[in-house]
Amino acid sequence: MSLLQENTNNINIHDLSLQNNQNNQKWNERQKFFSSNSFVPVSALSFDAYEELLWCGSELGRLSSYFYNEGQFMNYTSFKSHNSQVRQILSTDAGVFSLSSGNIRLTSRRGLQKWDYTPETIKDFYCMSFTENPSEIVIGGSIDSLLIMNVNRGAITNKIDTNDNTIIMKKTKQIFCASSSGYVYMRDPRSFKVENKIQVHNGTISDIDINNNILATCGFSQRGNMALDPMIKLFDIRTMKSLDPISLENGPSFLKFHPKYSSMLTSISQSGELIIVNINQPSEIEYYDIPINGYCSAFDVSPTGEVIAFGDASGIIHQWSDKEKAMITFDPHQTEIVSPINPPQVIIDDNSPLSLIGMPYYNDRLLSAWPSNMTFSIGRPPPKIPEDILASMKKIDFMGYSKNDSQYVRNQSYFYTNPEIEDNEVPKFRSEQEREKIYKKFIKKEPEIHKVHDESISIDVIPPSYYRKVEIKYSRFGVEDFDFGFYNKTQYAGLETDIQNSYCNSIIQVMFFNEPLKNIVKSHIKTNCLKEFCLSCELGFIVRMLEDAKGSNCQASNFLRAFGTIPQASALGLFEPQPPLVCSSYAALIQNFNRFIYEQLHLELNKQHNKLYVKSDYYKNKNLSYIQQVFGIEIESISRCQCLYENIRQTVIYIIDLVYPRNQSKSSLSMNSLKLNDTSFTEVLQSSIQKENQTKAWCNKCSKYQPTTQLKYLKCLPYVLNINCCVTSEKELIYWKKDNIHNASWLPPVIVIELKSKGCLEIREFDPINDKDLVNSKTVGIYKLKATIVEIAHDKDSLHLVSHINVSENNQKDDWYLFNDFLVQQISQEEVLSYRKWKIPSIVQYVRTNLNELLDLSVLPSTTDTSILVKESFLNRRKNIITTCEPFTEDEIPKQPGYLCAIDAEFVALNKEETEIRSDGTKSLIRPPRMGLARVSVLRGSGPKEITPFIDDYISSSEMIVDYLTEYSGIKAGDLDPALSRHMLVPLKASYKKLRLLVDKGCIFIGHGLANDFRIINIYVPPEQIIDTVQIFFIKNRQRKISLRFLAWYLLKEDIQVETHDSIEDARTALLIYKEYLKLKKEGRFEEVLEDIYKEGASLNWNIPK
Repeated sequence: MSLLQENTNNINIHDLSLQNNQNNQKWNERQKFFSSNSFVPVSALSFDAYEELLWCGSELGRLSSYFYNEGQFMNYTSFKSHNSQVRQILSTDAGVFSLSSGNIRLTSRRGLQKWDYTPETIKDFYCMSFTENPSEIVIGGSIDSLLIMNVNRGAITNKIDTNDNTIIMKKTKQIFCASSSGYVYMRDPRSFKVENKIQVHNGTISDIDINNNILATCGFSQRGNMALDPMIKLFDIRTMKSLDPISLENGPSFLKFHPKYSSMLTSISQSGELIIVNINQPSEIEYYDIPINGYCSAFDVSPTGEVIAFGDASGIIHQWSDKEKAMITFDPHQTEIVSPINPPQVIIDDNSPLSLIGMPYYNDRLLSAWPSNMTFSIGRPPPKIPEDILASMKKIDFMGYSKNDSQYVRNQSYFYTNPEIEDNEVPKFRSEQEREKIYKKFIKKEPEIHKVHDESISIDVIPPSYYRKVEIKYSRFGVEDFDFGFYNKTQYAGLETDIQNSYCNSIIQVMFFNEPLKNIVKSHIKTNCLKEFCLSCELGFIVRMLEDAKGSNCQASNFLRAFGTIPQASALGLFEPQPPLVCSSYAALIQNFNRFIYEQLHLELNKQHNKLYVKSDYYKNKNLSYIQQVFGIEIESISRCQCLYENIRQTVIYIIDLVYPRNQSKSSLSMNSLKLNDTSFTEVLQSSIQKENQTKAWCNKCSKYQPTTQLKYLKCLPYVLNINCCVTSEKELIYWKKDNIHNASWLPPVIVIELKSKGCLEIREFDPINDKDLVNSKTVGIYKLKATIVEIAHDKDSLHLVSHINVSENNQKDDWYLFNDFLVQQISQEEVLSYRKWKIPSIVQYVRTNLNELLDLSVLPSTTDTSILVKESFLNRRKNIITTCEPFTEDEIPKQPGYLCAIDAEFVALNKEETEIRSDGTKSLIRPPRMGLARVSVLRGSGPKEITPFIDDYISSSEMIVDYLTEYSGIKAGDLDPALSRHMLVPLKASYKKLRLLVDKGCIFIGHGLANDFRIINIYVPPEQIIDTVQIFFIKNRQRKISLRFLAWYLLKEDIQVETHDSIEDARTALLIYKEYLKLKKEGRFEEVLEDIYKEGASLNWNIPK
């Protein structure tokens, strides 16, 4: 690696070796020089967007940079970055991305590697591009997929399947992906879905560029053999039609629009013919001859448009410019220059330490490198006592006393932290990740949740990190600054904690992956349910949110809020104590909730005339609710007196409580003495269903209490077995622990239940050989393990629940995932079936293998009730209500996706923030304030009634409000009280259902700062349905987001939010700003106006002048 020094002997500079013969042409060659790999072809060139640097990649994988000073390039850095050709270079504020066929690497401008990603299978990358997310890039190649990478960690977070390869990518408002088949695909920068495609060549594509609405391409055509098209093709991406091409003598290989002049296009052929053409007037063409050696292999135009660089097959870089003192980028950052360092004079004598002598290069492991299982962290060393304290200390026996002269603060230790000892189990805040480049060097590390468990630590003693309790950490930027992606890199969404009763997260995930229940609650939210606190509705809303989220974190706050209002749940003790008690058992709590939730869903969904949802002859004419048909277990209880009088009663239960044998002696509690053939799971389950016991009960025939035999039989085979494990001591847990001798699990993955005559029942483990021809019937059922919920009890202070769920709907395939609140990751079935001292089973669910085949979805409501958008119903007791909106008519209800609507919401504080003051006086945020929706306004975004609100709901709150935040929300005391308010007051569920309908109909929401609004409302809106003006008018490297008020003042010449906020005014302003954005984009002035906004804001310190 070489850094810029005062001498430039290492660079071959030719002072203006070629002056163009035509003096009236302004472009001239200013310099040409060999790259760091002399006579090796240049494979990629890229001007730095932040500093006065030119980056060059070679065919051998070497990356070099050149500092631009007074019109000349000088060596800056050079290093080996790849083992093959460098195919593309992108620059960011954090460093430089370089891509080869086999890996991608992030390097600082000084040449220090931050991370390097080399996949095991994919070995043919071609291109990459930035996305709308500043922490992501998208990578394409010869495979039919796109890879999404988190640039902060250097890890792949998503994979998008495509129908074609991707060899070139360019990003504007969309991401344009060119393929070798001649097609250009226009993809959404958030969801990466294909919005349009066009075939630009019938051969492969050489290069593309986009400016405003014009797509320019060059490439090859199939004319027997592949031939280079002697033209530049132009397309209007608004109409997806081709424009008149620009014919050239030699076919162009590279092209790029001028950054300043949108109609100017620069192209170069392989033979070195430089062409600058105005696409509006194609006859005005400027031709220049580049004296290249071999062929032109790379090309780029600087961000200012004042410098052009070419690379050829001989490793020579040509610099052309239209002025003598040109600039590469606007407002460049200062490049770090290192002065020459004189080597120190080292004198080695007999007293010199051996460390003065450098170590030789070695390949074998050194003997001094201790293995990980023999090294231990002993913690932080004790703080050193200051010398002035020790000097004045007086000793009495073994104690020392000294006066503190107020020089040292009480309760503080003075020490230096060890930077190598870091907490790798907790992710860094997103804001910290952006600043990390200054003080810490980013080293590629896989998160501990993906590391192999250290074999030196017994997994029977300490649980792996992915089983431990996860907590949200808060910075001054709130929960949005927390990196949930650190814990979840799957396509399945996790659920957040820090909500009262969030222990229900585990069972909510289990219910989400139960297809019959999911269909029931999704159809229920389509109906006009008038119950304010309906768990079936809230569960349906969660199901839709988890379906849309696709890996993003969600929260069940509305469901848990409704659950907290049910008096029966309070009477059953189902509410989590606040703060949680150390002695409280979450296993018992979740098992009680398991009994409650299905009974509650049955009561809410039960109708007078229930249709047959599960095709079963036994269920005909029984009028069972949908919940009873799927989850019900019909039991016949017989009480038989000694006089032979029988009392028969039939009940439907939803849960089976396991009852373990009680004749276990103390000697049988050891793992080695408990054999698999002693007591199996199927035997315990069978005895728990088919019970027989003796007791004293009232006999109607004898008219007195008599010894009675009580029998319980299974009337028909259920479709779902919900089992409470009821493990309360070591005696029960010993059954579940894995038998190390037989290397088998006590819990079988598949069981068979056979119902014989007279209520006799036989349950056994499924035998793949003997039962391979077994099929489900009226008397035989095959049940597969679907989910388990376990309590992690390693630490009494961090008891919590974790669920394992088989997400596969294919009975022949298992796909198990661990759901630890917002931590989600794939695990093996062996891990699911193994239990240890810290892993206590709570709930087990088996599902009949043919259940989904028996469902009749036609009986469920399929038509969405949209009357809530047309008719308003209020909770107000006053008559003189202020009407501020005009609801939709039946004809206005959106029929097709894409309807524009502007939205804004206001919130009140339900709980104040929790902070702690440390001993050094600093304040730390423990938990941010809990906010509640107070008002939501939605305006029409198009049509004759554009900007007219059709929703303006004030939300009635049953919870205590600690702060109305009137200055920011416009909500005053009494506005949310049904007895006092003059505004249209509705329940939270009614307003939420309106928004849910709009999301499901594909409406596009326009607003300012919508991410936080939707989070508090607890609704997930797909990114492709959000247009956020705070993101549109934002330059990433400026790190400043512009307020709605400032944008309105600058663009609309309006002064809003003068006294307080108003959601209708804010939504209207956001819509008008978006319309102004479309106008500026159409005129091609958006980037210029955005720069002017930032300049004006900086000059005014972002304050609006009075």
